[in-house]
Amino acid sequence: MNKKYQVLVSFVSFFSCITFCNQINAQAFKKGSLLVSITEGWTTANYTTRDINSPVPTTLAEGEVGGIRDPLIIEYGLTNKFGIGLSSGTDVFKVNPSRFYNFRIPGNEAAEVKTSELTFDLNYHYMVTKKLDLSAFTSLGVFSVAFEGSKDDFKYKYEATGGIVRFGTKARYYVYKRFGVMGMASLFSGSGTPDKEKRNTIGNAYSTNLTGYAFELGLCFRFF
Repeated sequence: MNKKYQVLVSFVSFFSCITFCNQINAQAFKKGSLLVSITEGWTTANYTTRDINSPVPTTLAEGEVGGIRDPLIIEYGLTNKFGIGLSSGTDVFKVNPSRFYNFRIPGNEAAEVKTSELTFDLNYHYMVTKKLDLSAFTSLGVFSVAFEGSKDDFKYKYEATGGIVRFGTKARYYVYKRFGVMGMASLFSGSGTPDKEKRNTIGNAYSTNLTGYAFELGLCFRFF
């Protein structure tokens, strides 16, 4: 009887261990996971330019503008809950150059402004199942604002650099074992100041600040 009992306990323990290990391995995020995500979305920002050459920096213009967003995200799992990564993204806005930078493009055309960012990300995965992965993140990195072009014989160029902070939440759902869809919402604040050595043809006295939010949808892939 004791021998049968021992065999039964061993049998149950063995399959319990297998089940437990399979549950761990089936998690959408775990230690050692390598995630790559590509998303597209839209963003809205409070767009502000300031005169930095005045004794006390003064606001030249301020207003809400909308744009499109296109980032690439890479993340590595340090533990079953925490991951670190890098994000690279570009936002595109159309702004009135006469209002925000005190110059006019022939034909009163809008300026297509591109903001770029490269950030270090810290992620906390607060809910993870076999297919669903919900996380919160904070990002900090470098930021730039730039636009240039020509119309008729008029050429213009502006570039400013600085920093950005972004935080928000991500949701990944794996349709297959390693391939899934992703959604993300975030708040951000970025600012850039012209570098005198860049030789901007316009706006060299104006810094650019953007504070706003973004929503994105895309695809994700898990290597491990």
